[in-house]
Amino acid sequence: MIHSENVSEVYAKRNIPLWLISSFKAGFINSAGFLLTGKFVSHVTGFGTQVGIAVGHKDYFFGAELFIIPTSFILGGVITSYILDRKYDKGDTPPYWKVQSLITFLLLVIISIGEMGMVKSGIQFDKDFKYDYVEFSIIAMLCLICGLKNGLVTWSTFGKVRVTHLTGLSTDIGLNLIRTFNKEQPSPRFKEERKVNILRMLTFAFFSTGALISALIFPKLGLKTFFIPLTISIGMSIISIIDCKVRMKKSLLVLKDEFI
Repeated sequence: MIHSENVSEVYAKRNIPLWLISSFKAGFINSAGFLLTGKFVSHVTGFGTQVGIAVGHKDYFFGAELFIIPTSFILGGVITSYILDRKYDKGDTPPYWKVQSLITFLLLVIISIGEMGMVKSGIQFDKDFKYDYVEFSIIAMLCLICGLKNGLVTWSTFGKVRVTHLTGLSTDIGLNLIRTFNKEQPSPRFKEERKVNILRMLTFAFFSTGALISALIFPKLGLKTFFIPLTISIGMSIISIIDCKVRMKKSLLVLKDEFI
């Protein structure tokens, strides 16, 4: 993850590929998570209702399983806030790499569970599955990963980019679609540059593409499918560390010049 000093930098050409790759990864994980567990893991819409219905039918384990989805997703945001919400001196770079490395670690754990034979790849879980605790743990980790990823991107972009769900994104695209292609369209409330909505549309496309590719290869590779988001996550961790070191070096040079 690359640091942006202000909102205008969020839409810089060097940053946009990171937001789109993050959206691709989110769509990929959401699709693979659904094929593996039968539940979506990158958004929480509707789960409150499903929890109530499950408990109403006295299916308490299923209700707890559903409840862990929004809880783990929110926890991802809490952890991101805990790591990044600090007072930064001039030239400091937030430790994005810590959040990104945690995502990488969780993906490794999920892949390891598959390699140890604790799940049967390509077979959806259900409430009668032999390893209920494994199902529960994998769902929790996938939701936590998505919460961390969405929290990380949201925090680093001043809340301008969200990559794990399409509901609000679709609304924003619709509200700004006409003026995206017609500069004469009045905009008394939503005045923004054209590139902002184009980025939203690209984010939508990359999320959907990630979901599609995941759906095509998961039946063949099973949990090994997660090596793809793992590779992306490792790459982003490296980028975050390099960006942090480069900015720190520049900051030290500036301070040195000022001292001289």
